[in-house]
Amino acid sequence: MQKRISVELPRPKEELSFTGERYIPTFASNVEAEHIHRYLFSAALVDGKRVLDIACGEGYGSFILAKRAEFVLGVDICESSVSHAQALYHGDNLEYCTGSCLKIPLEDNSVDAVVSFETIEHIDEHEGFLLEIQRVLKPGGILCMSTPDKDLLSEDNAFHVRELRRREFEALLGNIFPYCN
Repeated sequence: MQKRISVELPRPKEELSFTGERYIPTFASNVEAEHIHRYLFSAALVDGKRVLDIACGEGYGSFILAKRAEFVLGVDICESSVSHAQALYHGDNLEYCTGSCLKIPLEDNSVDAVVSFETIEHIDEHEGFLLEIQRVLKPGGILCMSTPDKDLLSEDNAFHVRELRRREFEALLGNIFPYCN
């Protein structure tokens, strides 16, 4: 029987600015379910594992993962997001640092799982990003990743550098990771 996870997110004294792209938990919107459910789903997959949450944003997802994982490192390129996460989302098994998804600040083969949601479309170097993930994952490690399907997007997003169709995303992953679901 799988354990249920229930998480109450702390309320910040000061909000990050809402840009229309980054999900902010206290900013009510229709994307809340999309963002929170990905982390709740992934939490069951990282039970007892060392986890990298790359492009962790303001930190709520790393916090959710840390409820089940042995250890979580949240990494984001935005210093203000990392500072916000450090101030708000605490845990003995949770740390944050500033870094790029193209040069992940970890040693080779250092994590059991990598989580990255709605990240790859923000960069042009897709293969480089996936090779970095492969580098830091231990053999047999897991990757939990999502990106919007270009065919299903209803409008242009100024924050997206290179969007993918589902078949392109699956092919890209399959070129680097031999077992994809």
